[in-house]
Amino acid sequence: MRKTGKSRFREIQPLRFLGGLSLGKKIMLLTALGLLVGASALVYPGLRATQEATDMMLEDRLTTARLVADSLDESLRLSLDILKATASHVTMAQTPAELEQQTGALWATYSQLSIYTDSMYLFDGGGKLVWSKPPASTSTSETTSTFVETVSGQGSGPTVSGLVASPVSNNPVVLLTCATGGDSPAQSGRLALAIDLARSGFMGFVRPMRLGNTGYVEVVDQSGVVVVRTEPGPKIAPFEESDHSGRFSELIVTGKPTRGLCHTCHATSQKVATRDVLAFVPLSTARWGVVIRQSEQEAMAPIRRLQRGLLLSGGGLVIVAFILAAVTTRNIVKRVQTLTGASERIAGGDLDSPVTTTGNDEIGTLAEALESMRSRLKTSYTEIEQRTRELSSLLAISEVLASLPGLSDLTAALGHALDRTLEIMKMDSGALLLPNEEKNTLSYLVYRGLPPEYAESATYPLADLAGENVTVSDLEEGTTNPLHDQLRALGIHTLVSMPLRSKQGILGILLLAHHQARQFSSQDTRLLEGIGRYMATALENARLHQEVQAKEAIRGELLQDMLTVQEEERRRIARELHDETSQVLASLNANLEAAVNTLHSGDGKTELLLKKVQSMSVSIMDNINKLIYQLRPSLLDDLGLVAAIRWLEANNLRPAGVRARLVTRGRQRRLPRESETAIFRVVQEAFSNVVRHARAKHVGVTLLFAEELVTLDIEDDGTGFDVEEAIHSRARPRGLGLLGMTERIEIIGGKITIHSQEAAGTQIHIEIPRRKETQDG
Repeated sequence: MRKTGKSRFREIQPLRFLGGLSLGKKIMLLTALGLLVGASALVYPGLRATQEATDMMLEDRLTTARLVADSLDESLRLSLDILKATASHVTMAQTPAELEQQTGALWATYSQLSIYTDSMYLFDGGGKLVWSKPPASTSTSETTSTFVETVSGQGSGPTVSGLVASPVSNNPVVLLTCATGGDSPAQSGRLALAIDLARSGFMGFVRPMRLGNTGYVEVVDQSGVVVVRTEPGPKIAPFEESDHSGRFSELIVTGKPTRGLCHTCHATSQKVATRDVLAFVPLSTARWGVVIRQSEQEAMAPIRRLQRGLLLSGGGLVIVAFILAAVTTRNIVKRVQTLTGASERIAGGDLDSPVTTTGNDEIGTLAEALESMRSRLKTSYTEIEQRTRELSSLLAISEVLASLPGLSDLTAALGHALDRTLEIMKMDSGALLLPNEEKNTLSYLVYRGLPPEYAESATYPLADLAGENVTVSDLEEGTTNPLHDQLRALGIHTLVSMPLRSKQGILGILLLAHHQARQFSSQDTRLLEGIGRYMATALENARLHQEVQAKEAIRGELLQDMLTVQEEERRRIARELHDETSQVLASLNANLEAAVNTLHSGDGKTELLLKKVQSMSVSIMDNINKLIYQLRPSLLDDLGLVAAIRWLEANNLRPAGVRARLVTRGRQRRLPRESETAIFRVVQEAFSNVVRHARAKHVGVTLLFAEELVTLDIEDDGTGFDVEEAIHSRARPRGLGLLGMTERIEIIGGKITIHSQEAAGTQIHIEIPRRKETQDG
C-alpha cells in the first residue's frame, strides 16, 4: 500500500528536526534516548521481578491462610463431632442431674482439647431454654433472649455461629449447636455449647508463627466481626467489626479466598487507616474466614528496597552515563570543531598551519588523514606553483621565440630568450653555441656576461660539448676540458651545459654560468629541459626556414632557367627552321621559278628541276618531323610509355654509341597522362645527361608494373658525380636537370632517389603509387 504525501511528510519531520540540530545536541539527544531505552530495558525486568516477588509473597500469605483455615476447620469439625456424639444421648426427658452427668463428660473432653467452654444450654423444640450450665440468672434475660434467637436461627445439623454475648459471662463466644436425641419431636431439642475462643486453644497452631513484627492472624464471622486475633495485632475489642467487614462477609458467602494489598480492596468511599498485606481464606465448617495481615511497609520492605535499588541504580546509571556521554560528547564536539576549523583553514588556502592530532580513535585517525591531506595539498600546491612558474617562464620564452618575423631576427630573438632564461634561473652569464658543420666545431652565437674578445674568438670541438643530458659542473682547476678551463679563468664556478637536439642531430649548446657555486634541483633541471626544447624548436624552425628559403631561391632560379631553356629551345628551333628549312624552301622556290622558266623554253631541264624540288620537300618534311618528335613524340600518346622509351633509346643513345637495355616486368598497362609524361621527361633528361656528361657505354632501364606501384630504375656505367654538389653549386647545368626530375616526380606524388659516385656510375630509382594509375588502356 502506497503512503500518502502527508504520511511521508510526518515520517520526514523527525529527520528534519535531527538534521537541524548541531552535532553536540544531536549526540546528546540520541545518547539520552539511548540511555532511557537502555535504562528501561534494565529496570523493566527488575520491576517485573519485584512484581513477581510480590505475587509470590502474597501467594505465600494465602497458602499460610489456607493452612490456618484448614487447622481451624479440623478443630471445629472435631469439636462438632464430639458435640454431635454427646447430643445424640440427650433427650428432653432427662432430669437436670442426668443432663449434668451427660454433659459433664463433654465438658471434660473439650477441656482435654484445650477448648474453653463458657457455658452449655439445652433448648426444646420451641426454642425455649430448658437447661443451662451454669444456670442463667434473671439479670441476663435480655442477653439470653438474643442468645436464644441466635440458637433458633441455626439449622438442624451441627453448626457454628458467629460471635455472640454469653448469657453467663457476657463474654464474646461462639455457639456450637446440635440437635438432641429423642423418639418424638416433643422429646427432641437443641444442645448449644458456648466456646470462648480467646481462651481456647483453637489458635494454637497459629500462635507460634511469626510474620515479622507486624504480622498477625484474625478470624472473622459472617457479619465481619472479629472472632479472634493473634498478637502482635491490635488488641481486640468485644464485638469489634473488621475494617473489611463488608468485603469479608461477601467472600464468606461466596466461599472465595483472596489476597492482595489491603488498600486495593477498599471501596473508594472507605478511608484506609493502615496499609496492610492481606490474605483471606473462608472456612468450610463455619461461616468464618481466616485473615492473615501484615503491615505493607514491613512485608514489602525487601521488595521496596529492591525497587528503590533498581530505580536508584538505574537512575544513577543513567545520570552517570549521561554525564560521561556529555563529557565525551563535549570532547568529541570540541575535537570535531577543531577539525572543522582546520578544514575551513585548508579550504581558505591556509596550508601552513598543521592539524592537531589528538587521540588514537576515529577522530584522531581523521585528524591524521586531514593532516596528511594538508601536507599533500601543500606539496601539490607548491608543485603546482613551481609548474606554473615553469610554464609561465616557458610561455614567456616561447613567445619571444615564436615572435620571429624572419630568419634575420634569429640572433636577436635568441638573445632575448637567453636574457629571459638567465633571469628565470638566476644566473649571471650564459651563451648559445651553434655548430659549424664544415669544421665540426661550436662557436658563440649570442652570449651574456662574457668578454666579447673571448666569445667572438673561442671555438670548441663539437664532441667535447655534446652531452646526453643537462650537466651541472662545479668548475675546478686542472680539468682536461678547455671550455671549463677558460671559463674558470673568467671567474666562473658553476656551469650548466645542455645540448639542443633535433632528429637530425645537435642544433646547438645552451650554456648557463654563475660566478658563485650553485645547487640545482630536479625542478630546475626540468625547467631547463623545457627551455632547451623550445630553443631547439626555434633553431629547427630557423633551419627549416633557411632550407625553405634556399629551396625557394633554387625554385626561382630553376623557373628562370627553365624559361631560359625554353627560349633557347625556341631560338634553336627558329634557327634550325631558318638555317635549314628556310634555305631549303628558298632553294625550292628558286627551282620552281627555274622550272617555270624552262617550261617556256621547251628543253629537257624541267624534269630534272622538278625531281630536285621533290627531294627538297622530302628533306623539309623530315626536318619538321624531327623537330616535332623532339618536342613531344606522338608515340607517347599513341602507344604508351614503353614505346616512347624505346624511341628515346633509338634516337638519343644509339647515335651516341651507347648500348641500352630496356626490361619490363609485370603486366604492362597505361598510366595517367601526367605520370607517363613525367616519367618520359625523366628518362629523356637521364639519357641526355648520359650522352652529354657521363661518357657511359651501357645504360640499363627496368620498368616494373606491380600491383600497388610502378617503379623505374635507370643505371649507367659512367663517370658519376657528387649529387649534393651538383644540386647546390651555382654552375649547375646538370643540377637544374636533377631538380627538374625531382620536382616532376614529386608533383605526381612519387618518390625519386638519385645515387651517384665518381667512377661508379649513377643509379636513379623512381616509385609511382598505384592511385595515380588509370585503367588498362
